[in-house]
Amino acid sequence: MTSTLERGDRDERVGAGLARALDDAARKLLERGDEETVEYTLELIVRGAIDTIPHVEQAGVSLVERGGRVESHAPSSRVVRELDELQTQFAEGPCLDAIWHEQRTLVEDMAEAHDRWPRYAPAARERSIGSLLSFQLFARSGSAGALNLYATDPYVFDEATADVGALFAAQAALALHGAQRVQGLHVALDSRDVIGQAKGILMERFHVSPARAFSMLVESSQQTNMKLAGVAEWLVGEVAQDADA
Repeated sequence: MTSTLERGDRDERVGAGLARALDDAARKLLERGDEETVEYTLELIVRGAIDTIPHVEQAGVSLVERGGRVESHAPSSRVVRELDELQTQFAEGPCLDAIWHEQRTLVEDMAEAHDRWPRYAPAARERSIGSLLSFQLFARSGSAGALNLYATDPYVFDEATADVGALFAAQAALALHGAQRVQGLHVALDSRDVIGQAKGILMERFHVSPARAFSMLVESSQQTNMKLAGVAEWLVGEVAQDADA
């Protein structure tokens, strides 16, 4: 009975800590609201995981980039970054399994994981990693990643810790999705502004209508195999250089 009560008290404290961490992260994101929203969100996620999930000493996020390459983001230490890079190099590891195959990967003792990851597990042990938890993150459509949690000692992560981590990871995925949408809007607005400037330059220089100026940009984009926004940025930059000369 005492054990059940103690476990209930612990879960309640952890739940309250998670709620505070997520609320604090949301408030900081609203205060910041700039083009670095995604990386800042990842930093808050990592910091919150270390501060609130029991026994977590180090953490990081792995995200699948264009082309399918997995990149390390917001690692809390050099060791975390190295382990992320080694998983990509070895094409094996718990974080990759969480991203591609499982919703979560629990490694209670890294010394016993050699059969599953023959190259990664020894590398992790050499860097004093005894336990690991990795949770699948889904953000934008077609975008995936993992929240990775590390501890020095073996057997400090169990199913109860994994349940808490899964709750945190679910909220982290929502926060990441929102941050990616905000950053996407920033990029879209910036692109629209520079395209508008480029249209104005062409209208003035060639005495054409807005529609014709836009068509000229599209034609240049097709001929050069550059994105429309890239062509517009080049034109605006050239005009700015001429003005400064």
